[in-house]
Amino acid sequence: MRRLRVSLAAVSALLLFVSCARKASVFPRAPVVLISIDTLRADHLPVYGYHAVETPALDALARDAVVFDNAISHVPLTLPSHVSLFTGLLPFQHGVRDNIGYRLEKAHATLATYLRGRGYATGGAVSAFVLARSTGVAEGFGFYDDAIESRDVAEPLGRVQRSGSQTEKLLEEWIAGRSAAAPFFAFLHLYEPHTPYEPPEPFRTRYATHPYDGEIAAADAIVGRFLEFLKNRNLYDPSLIVFLSDHGEGLGEHGEDEHGVLLYREQIRVPLFVKLPGSRFAGRRFADPAGIVDVFPTVASALGKRPPEGLPGRSLLAPQAAKGAPRRIYSETLYPRYHFGWSDLAALTDDRYQYIEAPRPELYDWRADPGEKSNLAPPLPPPLRSMRVELQTMNRPLQPPGASDPETVKKLASLGYIGAAAPATDRKDLPDPKDRIGAIDRLKEANRLVSEHRDDEAVALLAALARENPLMLDVWEELARILRRAGRTREALAALERADRLSPNTPPILIGLAEMQRELGDYARARQLVLAAQATGATGVEEELASIALAQGDLATARQRAEAALAERPSARGPLLLLALVIQRRGDFSLALSFCDRALEIGRTRGDGSLVNLQSTRGDILARLGREKEAEEAFRAEIRDFPENLDAWSRLALVYASSGRRGEFQQLLSEMTRRLPTSRSFETAVRVCEIVGDRACARKWRQLAPQRLVGS
Repeated sequence: MRRLRVSLAAVSALLLFVSCARKASVFPRAPVVLISIDTLRADHLPVYGYHAVETPALDALARDAVVFDNAISHVPLTLPSHVSLFTGLLPFQHGVRDNIGYRLEKAHATLATYLRGRGYATGGAVSAFVLARSTGVAEGFGFYDDAIESRDVAEPLGRVQRSGSQTEKLLEEWIAGRSAAAPFFAFLHLYEPHTPYEPPEPFRTRYATHPYDGEIAAADAIVGRFLEFLKNRNLYDPSLIVFLSDHGEGLGEHGEDEHGVLLYREQIRVPLFVKLPGSRFAGRRFADPAGIVDVFPTVASALGKRPPEGLPGRSLLAPQAAKGAPRRIYSETLYPRYHFGWSDLAALTDDRYQYIEAPRPELYDWRADPGEKSNLAPPLPPPLRSMRVELQTMNRPLQPPGASDPETVKKLASLGYIGAAAPATDRKDLPDPKDRIGAIDRLKEANRLVSEHRDDEAVALLAALARENPLMLDVWEELARILRRAGRTREALAALERADRLSPNTPPILIGLAEMQRELGDYARARQLVLAAQATGATGVEEELASIALAQGDLATARQRAEAALAERPSARGPLLLLALVIQRRGDFSLALSFCDRALEIGRTRGDGSLVNLQSTRGDILARLGREKEAEEAFRAEIRDFPENLDAWSRLALVYASSGRRGEFQQLLSEMTRRLPTSRSFETAVRVCEIVGDRACARKWRQLAPQRLVGS
């Protein structure tokens, strides 16, 4: 009887809590703050039992919040995961299945549109190009800062990012400048700890052996500054603050170092805290499964509003029905299908098991086996059969990348561009990703060879990978990047055209094709491809059109397009560099220099990295103004930041030659070919010697070349 009395008392206490929660967790017009730290594994935070990193800001936030111990991402990729966060829909419902080749349709309401329609000011700032407004993810935001520039055309899309500190300051400025009359919704996205793991000091030194943890510590410091800002403005206490990550990181535990390909716990389990106004229910923890799609209905219910009809998630703060069958959270990745020609994967996770649907299915008791080392699937136990049936009943179309909207497709056809999806779109016999994950190591080996300036070996390795599996999109894209950097533009174009056939109507690929056609002198085709990219939602179109006009010598159009690009993005440096090049061609070197200096100042103010060709262009203008010492400093700055930029080396060599510094001229060519031991650098040395009329010098560098020079 005593045991029964205790049980009844516990039930009474639970019912009292549920009753109070129903009444007390409604906060009309409360400010809503959403913080997303990209690529953050839950099990690398002290809040979840990890002790190798210090995160004082997140620890403090967790103490004020309700913490969810088993929160699951629906897809281990930044864009589709954030689209699920904002729409409250699963990936196959909102249709955005990858970081490239997809755009959110306006028919889907977002959390920002929902709150804006209820009188909220909406503002967001993001740290990665994959969340650019052109993807549709910014729908509903009155303010959305995504002004992130690629430093170099050879930079992969996933690496185009900016410091979270810069992003945080931008959101601070928006919050400080908004009208106090309206409640606000603020979204802060940090790309730390996404690769490359390069934490700033003091975290670089403190976590020298674990740079991923160093980036987590750096992100924590940024969150700490943001929360302190809210506290100083008396906005922390009354706010509803949701903190989470979009997905985790493999760190090599099942063969994947990063994310996107596999669906183990390290890739899909994420942190999730919900701090209510007044820190209501602070310190409570829940072990039941939660999904990222639950955030939208949770925010809506906390504000006392009804979420849109048909959302698959539920409010995490609302009283739940009597316990029945365990809740299961859906996850997927189509990344292996569309990037490598391997099978896509799907998963269900409940309060004990995770089932991964693959050519060879997997089942893990993650409570007993948190590292998921023992696959329980072979005997076909009841949990596996039940989860398999549940997945089979879901309507999960593949939705391949590329424009599917009939109007967009029609527009693309009118522009003369029609892509054709690869056979991998509907094939059923694709390899199991876990059996092929080692191929990614070969991709990384190619990158290592490039970093050592062994471009020919890298090209051979990638070509072999492409022959083995022609459906590997990432191989064709990487091959195109390396060939282009090596000056083998026609071969690069052919490789990127193969990528285009695998992922048609993809803006970054179309822009890359346009740039190569421009370099090859086919300006009509380049312009056609830029307009096709524009039809699929690409950004930076005016800059690309300005570059084409500049290459053609149409300075009036180039200036008009560059000014239009600057009007679209006043804080962007690319349009300023284009204007400098246009004005330089017109012979107004002082004005051209002012555009370069303005771009440099923007970079210094924002703390951005250098922009390729900016210092080289500035050095050329300074040299034409007779300011040779300053020109030399500018060329040296370009070489320091972009040693592969042979234009900067050759222009500096010409400065030395024109001022009679023959010894430094020869020394510079030796330095260039030592640091860049490629046939292209030796070709550059030969060309520079020929320009200055030194045939003996040209003959020397031609003889020293490691292989036959291109065009010789």
